[in-house]
Amino acid sequence: MWRYSADPVYIFVLDCRALLPMVVFFAHMREWTLIVAVAGTLIFGFLAWMGLTLPVAGRMLRVLIIGARRPALPAWKKRAYA
Repeated sequence: MWRYSADPVYIFVLDCRALLPMVVFFAHMREWTLIVAVAGTLIFGFLAWMGLTLPVAGRMLRVLIIGARRPALPAWKKRAYA
């Protein structure tokens, strides 16, 4: 009974988390929100198809923008002249 309780929920082939922009469209039905909702659903659906969640995709984007180097101390804790 509890075997698949941690798996994500799918509607047909699309992860339910990818349908979150459609909820915004149903709350505020305008043409521009439909375009944004369809584009967001396609982007999130593509990420789900690649096996990525939104936090993982955000971390990958951060590494692409900033770089993979992670210093041991944050910048505000480093001493200026030591």
